[in-house]
Amino acid sequence: MYDVKQVLFKDSAVLIAVSNPDKSGTETYFDKKYKLNGFDNINMVYIFQYDSAKPLQSLSLEDAPMAKGKKMGRFEELWVAKFIDTTDNSCKPLKKYLQASIRNPESYKTEMTSYQPESISKMRVVSKYSLKDSVGTKTINSISAVIDSSGNVISVEKNP
Repeated sequence: MYDVKQVLFKDSAVLIAVSNPDKSGTETYFDKKYKLNGFDNINMVYIFQYDSAKPLQSLSLEDAPMAKGKKMGRFEELWVAKFIDTTDNSCKPLKKYLQASIRNPESYKTEMTSYQPESISKMRVVSKYSLKDSVGTKTINSISAVIDSSGNVISVEKNP
């Protein structure tokens, strides 16, 4: 039915190179064949056109003609509804974490927030925020954090 040439597991995704990716139902076929929805550590399946000169490990995920997220869309939808404040686009758990660690918490202001699933139960959040010191000087800071589905801050990296 499908001529599978190469399969690779990379960053919680399965990359599959086939000689006929344009055949209808490709992603459904692989989902059923390998029962991908049963594996918690697989979040995405990418289907590529096989090319002997370009092994899967050298391809960009954006090169895939097809990609199918497993549970990812629903997780992201629920996570955003629960943890992103619609008034200022801040990440509530990260804002709370930052305000608890600064001297002047009322001066905190979210400038920009972006987020991307890290796994099926964790979101990576990048936030730019401003603070004012005791003399009123405003500084812009950036932080990256991993936050789980319960709103716990798992890890934090302050960006220069």
